[in-house]
Amino acid sequence: MSYDVQIGRLISGRRELEGRGTYLQCTTDQTILEISTFGPEDGIFISRNDIENALYDFCKSAISNYIEEESNEDVYTFSIYTDSYHGSYLVYINDQASLEEIADDYYTSYQENYLKTGKEIFKETREQVYNSCKFSEGDYSFMFDEMPDRLESYLETIGCVIQDTPDYLRNEKNNIFEKTIIDSELFLIAIDVIHRLQNDLKQLNQTDDFIAYVSAADGVGGDYLTLSQLIRQCVPEDQLYKAMLDLKDKDLEFQAAVEATQKLTLVQQVEHWVTVIDRGEFGKGSMRSFWRTDYDAYEQLVKLGNQVIPHIQEHLNGDLKNESKEILMLVLSNQGEQTDIL
Repeated sequence: MSYDVQIGRLISGRRELEGRGTYLQCTTDQTILEISTFGPEDGIFISRNDIENALYDFCKSAISNYIEEESNEDVYTFSIYTDSYHGSYLVYINDQASLEEIADDYYTSYQENYLKTGKEIFKETREQVYNSCKFSEGDYSFMFDEMPDRLESYLETIGCVIQDTPDYLRNEKNNIFEKTIIDSELFLIAIDVIHRLQNDLKQLNQTDDFIAYVSAADGVGGDYLTLSQLIRQCVPEDQLYKAMLDLKDKDLEFQAAVEATQKLTLVQQVEHWVTVIDRGEFGKGSMRSFWRTDYDAYEQLVKLGNQVIPHIQEHLNGDLKNESKEILMLVLSNQGEQTDIL
């Protein structure tokens, strides 16, 4: 998907946020206007820092509430679940005792279903069930969604802006945001908050494999965006592998695939990565099989340098899906190539 590449380029720093220097005015009479300048009489400007500070306060409050309500023992994960389309954040925390309880419940249920149906899908070991539950945020006992009023207000308005639904605006005063906010900037804000929280997270009684990270909602990248990029912006690789052994295995598989491809000629390498992209997520050798997105295939083409330009142009003239062509155009754009193809 071209979205996978565009969001990957943003998170990795390969492109800037779009819309900088342009503003969106959300009025009390339910209109969204694009403006280039504004004054105090035009409304309240809500900056990226305002949103970041409000999210930071929300996360600190979640940590405090968890400590007050629970035993605060063997905490192994903290995450900011981010939906950049609907404009929302949730905070998840989980500990070892809760994980064991969740795994036991699922394992018992699976055994009962297997005896009743004989379906292989339910034939899982306790360890397999445990591993599948460990970072399944929807199964956690501790979800925090009661945001401070100001963050909730910001996000409600941002959601209307992103989805272009001015009829749902409920702001009591004109609000003004920089247009960058609609370019998935909520992810970048959440990543910055995770880094700001490092001292605050020390209040949690952490396990040796504790990780704190940003995760993506299903509609905006889901697990593949989370595991391929977001989590890596938040957690050092050695700590990440300590927490997620399966992810390390997938990374080694991907690295082996890359090294095997690098032994091919330039033309064959381009052919390989273009084919991987065009086959889609269920195709042979897809990035999804490595728990990654098409951004990683794009990245491999970019690393080949300007020498790929004529070969990319040749593929653009071939029979490819439109989304595949969009990704290849991004490769050319990254190489600084200006072309009128398509």
